[in-house]
Amino acid sequence: MNSLLPVLLVALVNLNFCSQSNPGHLKPFGSVGSLVNIEEIRGNYVDVLKLFTYYLPRSEPIVSRRVLINEESFYMWKTDEKLENEIRGLAKVNIYADSLSNSQRIQMKFGEFLDRYQNEALYFADNVPDIFRSHLTVPQPLQCPAVLPVLQSAILVMNGINSSPLMINEEYDSLACLFRGNKQFVLVNTDKHPDTRQIVMTDNQQAGGSHFNPDKVNFNQFPMLKDVDYHVTNLTAGDCIFIPVHWIFHERSFDSTIAVVYSIHHKQALNVDLNEVQACSNSNKYDRSFTLDQVDFSSTGNEAPSLKDVIINLVKSNSNTYDKWLETLSRYLSFDMSSDVETAAIFDELYGILDHDGNGEIVMSEIDLIDGPHQHHLSDLLYEMFELVDRKQKNKSTKKPPAQKEIDETDEHLHLENYKTDL
Repeated sequence: MNSLLPVLLVALVNLNFCSQSNPGHLKPFGSVGSLVNIEEIRGNYVDVLKLFTYYLPRSEPIVSRRVLINEESFYMWKTDEKLENEIRGLAKVNIYADSLSNSQRIQMKFGEFLDRYQNEALYFADNVPDIFRSHLTVPQPLQCPAVLPVLQSAILVMNGINSSPLMINEEYDSLACLFRGNKQFVLVNTDKHPDTRQIVMTDNQQAGGSHFNPDKVNFNQFPMLKDVDYHVTNLTAGDCIFIPVHWIFHERSFDSTIAVVYSIHHKQALNVDLNEVQACSNSNKYDRSFTLDQVDFSSTGNEAPSLKDVIINLVKSNSNTYDKWLETLSRYLSFDMSSDVETAAIFDELYGILDHDGNGEIVMSEIDLIDGPHQHHLSDLLYEMFELVDRKQKNKSTKKPPAQKEIDETDEHLHLENYKTDL
């Protein structure tokens, strides 16, 4: 018994030292450290010209307070009962809900979801169902005709009290608008703190690394989080936040929440016609009758159908097993992914998402489940995998003659950009 006392004392001393030197150790993500307030405006959306000439290209977040409260349908989002009373037939709409407990998508009626999600580990995150679209006014800065083509999607998110995993969007800026409840957002700029990106990679892949717990951040396992700027804000119903591309973000819901997340294609947004955007800014027009059902996402460069086509072609070519997929993609990329740990880890996650029932084969019925945020995540994984392979192939070509190396790098860059455009 006495022999255990020195060990216990050493452990207590080490724990005390870690707590004093890193006060955020084992505390929630973004609760301690260099906390930065996010810029905010009240009563108005961010001006469309400022959004597309400053906040988006300079990668700066901004909060718009109380911009939704004057919407005609804002009141109906307050309770599930109001939703069901206001929208006829809502309870009978077929949806897929996500389970936090087993990472599965479950088909059910919307009415069943409303009965269960506040008491179970269920949430809904998918393209806004058609039945809701006439009740959602397009945010003012996204109504500009020059901007509409870069609007990628609108995702409805409904959940009870929860703490999300760390997330990052590699291709899209987001405008998240909260219609019910209270959420805390913690953001980290990975362009400023590039080492933090690997945390999301590790958390997503869970291969060769420790699982990240945003409720108890372990600075011993993730020391890169000790000296970063945490941009923190609390949103209440009626607020919107602009989240730039390449920013890690974490959401913490304090009660039942409903949000709509508008995804903006970053690369295309950098090339919008600024003269037209200037005209929209000058007119300051806000058409509250311009609802989401009037937006034709099929003409806005939505990437989902092309992504599905890529996957469907693989399924139709009988490449539906893990080994066949790995072999087909390796041959297409001229890179043996099975012999590379990093690319294999990304492929594992990709295949795991597509193989919905986990039986080791991907069939067409599972492809039909790809929608909403899942298609965005799959697109990000594919691009991340292709980019990683591209980088590794470039490293292998460093011994080539300069002229040949330049030609190869140009061809690889075009191949990568063409693939990303095709998605």
